[in-house]
Amino acid sequence: MARIVALGPTGVDVALALDAPVVGASSSGSESGLAPWTSQAQGASDVQVLPVTGEATEVDIEQVAALKPDLIFAPGYFALEKSYPQLSAIAPTIGYQKGPAQDTWQEMTTQLATALGRPADAEQVIGRVQTKLDETRAAHPALQGATYTFGFVQPGAVTALRDPDDAMNSVPTALGLSLSPQILALPKGESFGVQISSEQIGSLDADALVLFDGGDAEARRTLEQNPLFERLPVVQRGAVVNYDYDEFIGLRNPSPLSIPWIVDRIAPRLSDAVSR
Repeated sequence: MARIVALGPTGVDVALALDAPVVGASSSGSESGLAPWTSQAQGASDVQVLPVTGEATEVDIEQVAALKPDLIFAPGYFALEKSYPQLSAIAPTIGYQKGPAQDTWQEMTTQLATALGRPADAEQVIGRVQTKLDETRAAHPALQGATYTFGFVQPGAVTALRDPDDAMNSVPTALGLSLSPQILALPKGESFGVQISSEQIGSLDADALVLFDGGDAEARRTLEQNPLFERLPVVQRGAVVNYDYDEFIGLRNPSPLSIPWIVDRIAPRLSDAVSR
């Protein structure tokens, strides 16, 4: 079987889910270099983690070459356009179809399985994950028809998820949740989110409010001490759910491995929140 180097946030998960031999992968940013759901997968112990640098999370091309891959799988690699000539000189390189971080996990799985000559395996992987989503949804009926707002807490503001088609919304939608109408009523920006100023905090209200502060405790304290935030019905009900780094990254980059891991962690908390 082909020796694969996977670049980008989801490539390694797709390859391991297909039981493909991965010899190297770009770091996920987690302490071990592999996300917790990735490190639990069969074959993960054989993966050499490649350090990344810069906003495009680039890897060292020489380190990729040293692994002697037969195939480079880079569906979510932001530096692909810049690095493609060098990578493709090392081994056949499969990139994204629509753009970095724009292809769905189903599309990536089908893409790699087809390249490996095993298209039926993609159907099996996708089917297993969909079954997990369906079972989780059935186990938490309170989520059906409920609304939520996701907010990335930053100094002096909150960036709320605004695009219902963004990958970040795919798992909550599969569980039965919808983005809050108050957020959807705001003008759509150029990115996945819309910035909420201190004066607009009232628009964060929903059946559940999900927050991620990226480790910025001061920004979180500033938000929580804002009287407008304190008066939000969702806050007064205690329906605020906090995501940690791994949960945020897994939802931002859903994959065949991250989704089963994540829904077991977030579905009970979200269900409890919307029931308050």
